[in-house]
Amino acid sequence: MTKLTLDLQTSAEVLGITPDHFLAWLQSEQPSGIITLDHQLQVSIFTLARILDTTAQELLNLLSISKDRDLLEPQVKSSTQEIDIPIWESFTNFAQSLPPEVIDRLPTDGAANHDHYLYGSPKQST
Repeated sequence: MTKLTLDLQTSAEVLGITPDHFLAWLQSEQPSGIITLDHQLQVSIFTLARILDTTAQELLNLLSISKDRDLLEPQVKSSTQEIDIPIWESFTNFAQSLPPEVIDRLPTDGAANHDHYLYGSPKQST
């Protein structure tokens, strides 16, 4: 049977943030789809899918692949001893390494106007 909730730690890993940051966000935003089972927060996959701007089915597919391949946990390559980390952690690490002046120049409407920034299409009103 498919599990439709994830614990706080796994949810944070999927989002590429720390559990503390995710908990703070949950407390400030109070999204629907958060329940407490056995004194532990559980996040609905539908809520995570909304946060990630995807469908619940796509998220389940990702989690299924991740579980099969252990992509949610760092792996050590036996031949080179390099650590493989999930791509969202790579993006998080990269974003955290950017200086504030670079972050200040990034567009704030990137999601709504990604076609504009990628292909030069006219901007959509936000």
